[in-house]
Amino acid sequence: MSKSIPFVKYSGNGNDFIILRGSPLTLNAQLIEEMCHRTMGIGADGVLVLSEEPGADARMRIYNSDGGEAEMCANGLRCLVTYLDSYIIPKKNAYDILTMNACYQVSKQGDRFAIEMAEIKDHDLYDFSGLHPFEKSFFVNTGVPHLVFLVKDAKEIDIRRVAPEYRSHKLLPNGANVSFVEILDDEKQSVYVRTFERGVEDETYSCGTGLTASGVALLNWFEWKGDITLFTKGGEQKVQISEKVTYSGDVKFCFHGEWPLER
Repeated sequence: MSKSIPFVKYSGNGNDFIILRGSPLTLNAQLIEEMCHRTMGIGADGVLVLSEEPGADARMRIYNSDGGEAEMCANGLRCLVTYLDSYIIPKKNAYDILTMNACYQVSKQGDRFAIEMAEIKDHDLYDFSGLHPFEKSFFVNTGVPHLVFLVKDAKEIDIRRVAPEYRSHKLLPNGANVSFVEILDDEKQSVYVRTFERGVEDETYSCGTGLTASGVALLNWFEWKGDITLFTKGGEQKVQISEKVTYSGDVKFCFHGEWPLER
């Protein structure tokens, strides 16, 4: 009898993930790439592995669609907690989830989950002043490294051509995700954001750590605080900046199935 891996697929504002429970011994870079393939596989930006963790509600490991493991993924974390909450008994109003480098608290806010972003560091560690044609730039690590540019018209950016130059820039030893931010309304603190993700090596419909990085950049550039509304290809999301920084958005269950290991 052929073997298979059960999975569920969730989407966080268009940023989609395959979720596996436990840690399949067969999980490797080739299998991840095959599962994530958009036409020959399930199709996803990455694979999340949900497992038990002493002292926390669960552990999340994140693998990008290229097979490489990532430190953190905010949309992935919201998807994973939504899935966890769908079957765990008793349910909780807040879950503590361990990632590669930190433990995150994910709390219910109405019908969605919000993440307290626990890793925000290296503000402006790398200075890109004068090294780009955009209005402003800002570097910050929000669980993964991000380079944020302020632009006049984000939709006009040829992101597949422009972003790779900065994603692998010589100043960035580990590379970085690259986000382009366009201000829509100063008073309402709303922006449009596009992100090119390291590991996916393409634009994604949404990037939670990228939107958080964009919020921190707007705080640095213009002292924006409170609720910031961020629109992406995947829809509307929120970053709230006070003593803490939280990120929230919609999550949708897509489907479940089994991936055959012998094909």
